[in-house]
Amino acid sequence: MSYQPWKRRLEHDGLIQRLLEKLEAALSASSPKIRTGPRNVHLGGHVDFPLLTNIAAAIEDASDGGQKSKHAPVIESSIKSALSRNKIDYNDIFSAFMEVSRIGEEDDGEPEQIPAPELHSGKDDLAGYEKYAKALYKLLVRYGSCNCERQNYDDHHWARLRLKALYQADKHNQISFDILLSVLPNPSRTVQFEWQDVRVFVPTSKNKSPRRVQWAEEHALSLPRQANQLGGTDTKTYERIETLCTLLSSRCGSLLCFQAASDHLKVLREATDLVSHHTVRLDASPGLHLGQVLDRFHMRHGMRPVLAYILAKAAWYYYDSEWTNMGMTKNSVYFMGEALEDEVVYFCKPYLSAQLPPGVSQTVECRQVVGMIHRYPRILALGIMLVEIATGQRFEMEGHPDQWDPRTSNQQLLSFQKLASSGEFHEDCRFPRYKTAVNKCLDPMLFRHAPFNPSEPTENLEKRRSIFYHEIVDPLRQLIEGTGWDAELDDFERTALVPKPRAVKTSKPAAQISISEIATPPVPEKDPWLEEVAVLNTMLKRERKKSSTRSGPFKIAILDTGYDESSPSFDLPGRSRRIKEWRDFACSSPHPVDTDGHGTHLLTLLLQLECPAHIYVARVTENSKTLNSAEASIAEAIRVAGLEWDVDFISLSFGFSRHVQGIRDAIADVVHNKRGAITFFAAANNDGFNSREMFPANLGESVISVRGTNRAGGFESKYNPPTTSDEPVFGTLGVDVLSDWPGLETGKLMSGCSVATPIAVAIAVMLLEYAAARPRDFEPGDLKLMRTRRGVFEMFKEISVHAGDHRHYVAPFNLFRLSEDVRLAKLKTALGRHPEKW
Repeated sequence: MSYQPWKRRLEHDGLIQRLLEKLEAALSASSPKIRTGPRNVHLGGHVDFPLLTNIAAAIEDASDGGQKSKHAPVIESSIKSALSRNKIDYNDIFSAFMEVSRIGEEDDGEPEQIPAPELHSGKDDLAGYEKYAKALYKLLVRYGSCNCERQNYDDHHWARLRLKALYQADKHNQISFDILLSVLPNPSRTVQFEWQDVRVFVPTSKNKSPRRVQWAEEHALSLPRQANQLGGTDTKTYERIETLCTLLSSRCGSLLCFQAASDHLKVLREATDLVSHHTVRLDASPGLHLGQVLDRFHMRHGMRPVLAYILAKAAWYYYDSEWTNMGMTKNSVYFMGEALEDEVVYFCKPYLSAQLPPGVSQTVECRQVVGMIHRYPRILALGIMLVEIATGQRFEMEGHPDQWDPRTSNQQLLSFQKLASSGEFHEDCRFPRYKTAVNKCLDPMLFRHAPFNPSEPTENLEKRRSIFYHEIVDPLRQLIEGTGWDAELDDFERTALVPKPRAVKTSKPAAQISISEIATPPVPEKDPWLEEVAVLNTMLKRERKKSSTRSGPFKIAILDTGYDESSPSFDLPGRSRRIKEWRDFACSSPHPVDTDGHGTHLLTLLLQLECPAHIYVARVTENSKTLNSAEASIAEAIRVAGLEWDVDFISLSFGFSRHVQGIRDAIADVVHNKRGAITFFAAANNDGFNSREMFPANLGESVISVRGTNRAGGFESKYNPPTTSDEPVFGTLGVDVLSDWPGLETGKLMSGCSVATPIAVAIAVMLLEYAAARPRDFEPGDLKLMRTRRGVFEMFKEISVHAGDHRHYVAPFNLFRLSEDVRLAKLKTALGRHPEKW
């Protein structure tokens, strides 16, 4: 059996480290003792498997020209019997010994002179790559500032730089930089993020010293004519550009290629078609930063060390570069969602978020602060990331390490040093070389032979970078090459990350986390009630796509406390694209925010139900305490949602104990202008029989009042205020409903009429979706009537279960468990009671 298939199975099963430990123990305890020849090989430093290392070194003795030494037969004979007693096949295991010796060695010696970084031949990165990256950054700053009309002077396009395991020049001596640029400047001001793939080719010159890189003059940028070869175009295919704004706003849908010149960019017009097959359709979202990915996704065996190597290498390359002016932490490394048909998936393709131009606040290399133990924040930040990758868990920390005071910095350093020595790493991160890289990052004395001089910051800089490479980057390189993971880089990139089940505990500051807490927490069971609704909605969406209906998606507006766009629900396929508008009527925030959590809970509940509607979010209050002063904001939001956004349903999960004329007028204006084709849903009350329905739930002529029930349909007394008329009232699930909550990765259980309200809205949308998918049975006029308050009232009355005392339990199962003929008959009966059908 060859070594590679044997090793692949062990690695993928996560057993290699434990197996080697057992082998070492078995051979060490054997009687008679295993002999490795007339002398043992001097190992030097700490070795995890000393006997295995000696065996491998003796068999591949260098004095015998790399062939098996004369002692090999003796060694083989003695260990075969030892292994057989432990039921281990010698032929399958023996060929791994030499590889183990390379992975297991750890050299703690300090070199007297620090050599320049050297990479293995055949996989060479371009010497001086970091110099070209610096020069490109300066050029892109010119184009990053937005020149679009009607933009503010400080607007700029966001940039994401792709991080790779290998940085090489092509056969035309060009380096390609893959970058994502936001189509719109400052995309956080909008809900919809749009990205443009950009590839910039930077010419190199072997005759120039890498210490001082100059951009080639324009006449030197002509490339050899190569038919159908990327980059192999002549000067006629170049077009000088002065601004990126026009190209970005064109939304061409393919990769844009540029050539870097001395002081400007040139677009490669013909190259766009040649490389369009490399373009992926990115999700309209900001992506997920590393911390969110670690929290929410599994990584296959070997992917973590590879990711650690990519990040360590990037931190080394950009150590003294403006690309990392914001700092390189889990919050600045992003993974972009890729839209594949009807779903969005994430791959192990990290991007570095960068500012173009650089911001005012930039990280420093060294902090000369009295009492601070670790004074190199960039190195410390990398060490923290490596620990987070190895444990699969992010740790909440305030800001970048260069912003910490001495006490915080020292506490965090001690905490992560304990984590690094605890052994609580994932199986593929337990190799000594991974731990070496982590420990060196957390070593305050890493640069003791090349100290920082505040009066001359560049003094010893290259020596520090060299130490960085040899002590941190190179051990990770040796690890992934020694295990064969370097051969799987392309496979890792093509493997989608698998979402984790939702955890039940929240993130904590690193200093408060005990080692035992790193174990995988239990997973709560799914709610069968919500799950069945989600399944039905998925079915309805498929039916709608297959139908010939021309009606567009239905629209819902949620007026509440806003939402947190980093919530776990937004990780899953296509959900972020369903949020069509955001507006903050409370604080005018340009990007989504929720300082309370209530709005996040309600919005993500709609997303979990797979409600097939476009959603519009209006933040009308910061929290319940400011609700009484938010009357004007609510009235304005109602008009915007109904008349500007033209929504079909508006969800109001709040209420007032008094009549609010401004809100009533706004509701009346919207209903009048939309000719009744809109329905408001409002929470009834959470005070039982102690008080009546709140306003606006008690506006019976235009609002559906919603009460809360348990999963069996029983009306909960607390969420069931007394009725004010003989007209039926409706309730749906509103007890112990799990949904997202800012800062809580497990989400939060909530109860009340406010929770039942968006569920009632979702059921109304389901009924419309069902009818829209059957244009032969329901005309456009019927769909319009179904959006009116009377239409929703009659449909709910028809499909609900009478629970006594004018109360009706509304759940979609009661309708969709019936036959198709009965379902159609029920909805047509409900529509027949609408006055406009008389």
